[in-house]
Parts: sequence; structure tokens; C-alpha cells
Amino acid sequence: MVEIEKIELSQPPAEQTATKVVSGNKKRKLPKWFKTVLIIFFVLLVLLLVQAVVVVPGLIKTGKELSHVGQTITVGLQAQDLIPVNEGLAVAEEDLLKLQKQYRLLITYRFVPGLRAYYQDGEAGLAAALAGVRAGQILVQAIEPYADILGFRGHGSFAGGTTEDRLMKVVETIEKVTPEIDLVVEQLEVAEENLARINPERYPESFKDQVVRAKLIKIQQAVGGGVTTLKELRPGLEVLPALLGHPESKKYLLMFQNDTEKRPTGGFMTAYATLNVESGKVRAEGSQDIYTLDAKFKQRLEPPEPIKKYHKNVAYFYLRDMNLSPDFKTSMDLFRTYYDEIPGESEVNGVVAVDTQVLTRLIEVLGPVEVPGYGKFTAEIDERCNCPNIIYQLELIADEPTHFFKEDRKGVLGPLMQEIMFKALGAENHVFPQLFATLWQSLKERHMLFYFDNPEEQAAAEAMGFAGRIQPAKGDYLMLVDTNFGGAKSDLYIEQTIDQQISVADDGSVEKTVTIEYKNPEEPDNCSLERASGLCLNGLYRDWVRLYVPQGSELIEILGSEVEPVVSEEGDKTVFEAFYGDESPLRPLGKAKLVFRYKLPFKAIDDYNLYLQKQAGTKDFNYSFTLNDQPQPGIVLNQDQRLNFKL
Repeated sequence: MVEIEKIELSQPPAEQTATKVVSGNKKRKLPKWFKTVLIIFFVLLVLLLVQAVVVVPGLIKTGKELSHVGQTITVGLQAQDLIPVNEGLAVAEEDLLKLQKQYRLLITYRFVPGLRAYYQDGEAGLAAALAGVRAGQILVQAIEPYADILGFRGHGSFAGGTTEDRLMKVVETIEKVTPEIDLVVEQLEVAEENLARINPERYPESFKDQVVRAKLIKIQQAVGGGVTTLKELRPGLEVLPALLGHPESKKYLLMFQNDTEKRPTGGFMTAYATLNVESGKVRAEGSQDIYTLDAKFKQRLEPPEPIKKYHKNVAYFYLRDMNLSPDFKTSMDLFRTYYDEIPGESEVNGVVAVDTQVLTRLIEVLGPVEVPGYGKFTAEIDERCNCPNIIYQLELIADEPTHFFKEDRKGVLGPLMQEIMFKALGAENHVFPQLFATLWQSLKERHMLFYFDNPEEQAAAEAMGFAGRIQPAKGDYLMLVDTNFGGAKSDLYIEQTIDQQISVADDGSVEKTVTIEYKNPEEPDNCSLERASGLCLNGLYRDWVRLYVPQGSELIEILGSEVEPVVSEEGDKTVFEAFYGDESPLRPLGKAKLVFRYKLPFKAIDDYNLYLQKQAGTKDFNYSFTLNDQPQPGIVLNQDQRLNFKL
């Protein structure tokens, strides 16, 4: 008999196999270093959360207090009251120091990837704000003695006497302010440096309906602009007492440039007066027509080529035409060479040029001015010319045909300026900031120019950009200069647009096409020499056009010119010359166009930089740009501008 072996079924083979498989997949232990990292991460996370919970409420509270102080300062400035401004700045400094201390408790965030940059931005922002507040404190303390004369309420030192007496005291002590300006600049440079560390591109354009990125960029630009302005202002403050006749009196030639008849330095030199300045006291006297001055000028000078070619029926080179260079110093050097030789004319220390824009703006601030013997001048629009009344009145006095002799037709300048100054000195305190702002705007926009015999004074005017010089520039440069040679007063109405097509090749070489379009939207006037009355303001326009570009630029062509292109040099600039007006003048209700094509003498690799200079006396014209067929943001050129385009 065969024995059958007994098989135990309690642990089946399959189960045994399965057990082996399971036992072969035991869970692996995490490395110790990984556990350490996790622990550190969670501890750091908890720490960050705790810091946020503990610190942020304090930051918010202090921030709200600071915001309230900021509103107080703003209200004080709007009310022109330095007392709450000064007090508010002191509180703001304390709050910012407190805020910095609280913010440092969040220093852990500096070591967290992704948050580090934002923490550092916060540090930089607070440092910039603190420097800005300190700059404000220094500035307020510096100008507080002059609060009354500047139109502010405060603890002024010169509150007694007439406005003229107070102005004299300011002139005698203004030199004490200069060191304070240096301290303000130092603080603003600290603010500028810290703000430069913040990249606006890290932030959204807006958050909860609040503009973020653009506001940050605006703050950066404002602080940088403040630094530039104060640096420009400093040399002017150093020579200001001397310019205003302290300790020695000064005498200046006040030249009226009629910008409705455009000439290279801003306008036709139509009349002049003498300004006597002594310790801030200004007196205008001796106003005369420029033709009266030319009648005393006995020399018969051979006219330069532009006068021969473009200025009809002008046989000699007269004083009134000697501002042919757009560089004011160059033109005044020539003018003074011959003016100083005329017997009986006042010896002067310099020239101050103003145009109709300056006079109009001053009357806008001060109100109508009554000039004995000449009538009332206002800034309101006069329907007879669709222009400010003061412009029409000046043209009427100077140029309207009459059946009788009008003595001293253009002698109005001196009396008008004297009445404006009397009205300014008698104005209420709140008007003074507007007056200063108006004069500053006129200087920045080249409606007011200075020329001084004293080298230090001239250097200060040039450093501030008030001397009408052709400016040096790195990279590209452009200044359009129009000269009205026989177009009545049409510049009162003519509008311009300037378009620049910029092509940068792969090797960096640059070719430009500059298109200038002129438009006269007004109806023509009766410009007949036989007319009995009325003004010839808007007539046929004859324009000698020059384009100032970087030295060494190569002209390709000029389209729209009635003469062969002329290429010349002036200073460190190449000049392209064109003309229109004999065959095809710009007529009232008409248009004209010129096109300049040329190559620049340098290559642009990563950036294309452009300096645009505004011709003195011109309106604010529109400039458009296309770079390698891509439209770029345009500008309105109301003063010189530097532009940068990324390639």
C-alpha cells in the first residue's frame, strides 16, 4: 500500500510567497538632513507668521498716523502756511524712525527666496522717505525767514515795511541760503539713491483700483527732477545778489522779442528799454523802438548771406536783424559789439530778453494793467485777433497805419514793464508764489533769456539753462530753427508737428527722416500797404529753416525746399538749411511741409539717446517718433527734453 503524505493546509504556499514579497518592501526612513530641513522650514514659517501677526498691526497703525501727518503737511502747503508744514515734518520724521524700527522686526523675510527683494524695497522706500522729510525740514527752515516775501505764512524775519523794502532785505541776506541748499541736495540724493534700488516692474500696474507702478515711477522721476533743479538753482543763488544790484547797482538792456514774428533767438527785436537795478529795486526807463536805435547806427554793414538771399528789400545788416544765431550769447555778442559804439546809449551790464508770452502770463496772474498814454492791457482773448488782448494792443500801437504821426509808437515797453512791476510789488502775499512759478516757467521754456557781461554771472545763467545757448549732447541731437523773413505776424497762428522716423541697422548705423508740417488755420488779414487802418497779422509766410543735428551728420536729401540744400557748421553742430516762401509761401488756411533725410555720425547699439532742444520763443509743438517701424510715445516739446529708446 502506498502511503500518502499528509499536507498541512494551515499556511498555503501562495500566502507564504505573499508574505515574503511584503517583507521585501519595508518602508524607508527619511534622511536626517531632510527632516532637519522640514523642521527648519516649519519653524521659519511659524516665525514668519508670528512676526506678521505681531509686527504688521503696528506697522499699519504707524502708517496711518504717518498718512494723517502727510495730509496735514499737504493742507499747510496748500494754505501757504509754513508753521503746520514744519510741525508736520517733525512728526513725520519721528513716525518714520518708529516705522523703520518696527519694520526691522521683519528682517527674517530678507532671507526668504521670493520675498527678499520686496523686503529690501521696503527698507529702501523708508530710507528714501526719511531723507525726503529731512530735506523738507532743511528747506522750510532755510526759506522761513523769507516766508512773507515768498507769499507764505510763517515766522518770517522780513515782515515789516513795503514789499520793496522786504525784497531789499532778501537780496542782502540770500547768500546765507546757499549752504542750506547743498544740505537739501545731499538728502534728496540719498532719497534718489534708495528709490533707484526699487524696480517698478516688480509691482502690478494697479492694486484694488489704486495705481501702483506708475505712481512709483512718478515719485522716482520727481525726486530726480528735484535734485537736478536744486543743483541748477545753486549757481544762480550765488550770483543773485550781484544780479539784483547788491552791493553795486546794475543796468540791463530789456529787449522785447516779438515771438509773433519768429527769429532765431525767439522773435523780432522790436523794442527795448533800460532797467536800473539797485538792491532789488528795479526801475524801467528809456524805452525806444528798435528802428530808432537803427537810425542812430550810422554804419552800413554788408549783410550776411541769409539776409541777402531771403530777407527782401533789406540792403544792409541792421541791429534789428543781428540775432541770426539761435545761440543767444552768439547773437548778443554781435549785437553788443555795435550797440556799445552808438553815442548816447546807456552802458549796460547785460541783456534780458522777454517775449509776448512772458507779458501775457504776468498779466494773467496780476490782472489788467493800465498804462498812462497807452490804455488798458488784459490777458483776455480779443476777438479782433483771436489772441490775448495785450498782444493785439502791442501790435496796434506799433504797426497800425495812421494818417498822423505817432510819436514813440514802440516806446510802450518801458512804461508797461514799470506798471507790471508796480502791480507785482503791490500784490497780496498769496500772489507771489504764482509770480515766481510764472517766471520760472518762462525761463525753462525759453521765453525769457539772460546775457551778462560778467563771466561768473554768465556761467551761472548757462548752468541753469537760462542763457539760450545751443546745448551739448551725447548721442543724437535735434533743434528746429524757423526764421520769419516777411510773413507778417503769422507765427501767432502757425502750428507745427514734427515727426521723426529713426532706422537703426544691424550694425548700429542710424538713418533719420524728419518731417515738419506747418499749418495756418486762421483767415488772412488785409496786408495791403495802402490799407487805411487795421493790422496785418496773418499774411504770406516766408521761412528760413535750419535743422541743427550732431556734428558730422551726412545729409541725404531735403524735400519741399525752394533752394538747394546748404550744409554748414555752428559750434559742435552740423546745420541743414532750407527755405520756402517765394514760390510756395505758407498761406493763411494753408499748409507746408519739409522733409530732411540724413545719416548720423555714430552707431547706436543698445540704446538710442536723443536730446531735443526747443527754439526760444516758440509754442509747444507736438513731436512723434517711429523707431525701426515701431511707433513710440510722442511728446509736447515745451522745454528741452532728453529721450532714451531701448533697441
